[in-house]
Amino acid sequence: MHFELSIINGKTVFDIVRAHRSECIQIVREAYLAHADGQSVNPDSYFLQFPEKPDCRIIALPAYLGKNFDVAGLKWIASYPANTQRGFPRASAVLVLNSYETGYPFAILESSIISAARTAASAALAAHWLSGQSRRAHSLGIVGTGFIARYVYEFLVDTGWTIEEVRLHDRSPLESEKFRNTSRPLLRRPTSPMPRSSSTTHWCCIFPFAISHPRSF
Repeated sequence: MHFELSIINGKTVFDIVRAHRSECIQIVREAYLAHADGQSVNPDSYFLQFPEKPDCRIIALPAYLGKNFDVAGLKWIASYPANTQRGFPRASAVLVLNSYETGYPFAILESSIISAARTAASAALAAHWLSGQSRRAHSLGIVGTGFIARYVYEFLVDTGWTIEEVRLHDRSPLESEKFRNTSRPLLRRPTSPMPRSSSTTHWCCIFPFAISHPRSF
């Protein structure tokens, strides 16, 4: 038997996810249904923490998904909040996929993008069903305007949502401004940075929260 291990970098993952957002949402839906049918094994996560860096952690998340997937794997994701002050993302991750038949690993993928896409696809899927499958919102409120929030917004827009207004809140007003100025679709919509999260949620039809807690749990 021939065993081949593929290593897939972030650029490739990014291009695939960007070109197939609707397919990502469908795959996430099928994964939730498989889990609901008892066709998954989802053990506890394992946290690696550091006494001298209490806000940092690296988390191991093993899982198996059956049904039409039949794949096992491990996500190894680091969260270092101070990274944002150095100009790069808080989270970094790698995903290892193993054959259910042999246990052999067959792929290693950059996974911060996959993790963000999974979260965004889940949000878009929930919004679709909770809105009566309308794909329309008068206003979208985003609390926390970082990497995950950008993916949630882009998944909504790229899968056909009509959004008339966007309201933004972040603890850092500069982050809200950066989100507004660098998200291409926002340039065509009324966009309002809000000083308080309550102002954002009170007036919005849909409001994803994409925030990180300063402490590990």
